[in-house]
Amino acid sequence: MNVKLIGHDFKSLQVELTHNEKFYCEKGALIYYEEGIHSSINVFDKGIAGVLKRKLTGESIFQVELCNTNINPKKLMVAGRVGMLPVNLKNISGGIICRAGYYVASSDKVDIDAKLNLTTLIGGTGLIMQKITGFCTVFLDVVGTPTTLDLAAGQTVFVDEKSFICMNADMQNRMSSHFSGSNMLGGEGLSMLKITGPGTVYVTSVNFR
Repeated sequence: MNVKLIGHDFKSLQVELTHNEKFYCEKGALIYYEEGIHSSINVFDKGIAGVLKRKLTGESIFQVELCNTNINPKKLMVAGRVGMLPVNLKNISGGIICRAGYYVASSDKVDIDAKLNLTTLIGGTGLIMQKITGFCTVFLDVVGTPTTLDLAAGQTVFVDEKSFICMNADMQNRMSSHFSGSNMLGGEGLSMLKITGPGTVYVTSVNFR
């Protein structure tokens, strides 16, 4: 599978599939696909509980599966609302925690679960977060150029809640709200997310106001 990010501020993803290769995306993310690629709709989670979980995380209950049935390589393109961040889940044990509604596509099937987090509710990121697990590369919908923060054990970073994208799932119990009057006076809001390593945190380069 050959993938290529296209664009600058607003990125899309061009994917080239070889014979019998598959790719998965959120319903509505598909821009085009060439003849020879078969498109089908899968239900992410069956049952009332599954539907509620998908609605809580801001995703559709349907997922598009694209398979190249032609002997020759074929291309397709997907896009989120703004940009695209690839995260290789093969290198992350236990998956990632991200903001709800950020999943766009993946190179294989993934499991998306809803996570309740009072820390992120207080911090302004929202009560519902997504936990994404799988053994593939997942593509998240982000604005700006993402920055990767690789934290060593015991190393702490304070992240503006509006700039948070995702982090290793096992870091969730090492995340808390950091309240500071100086933060609010400085325009950062009443609290920031306090995250301690080890692990990786992704933040956006765009400063939302």
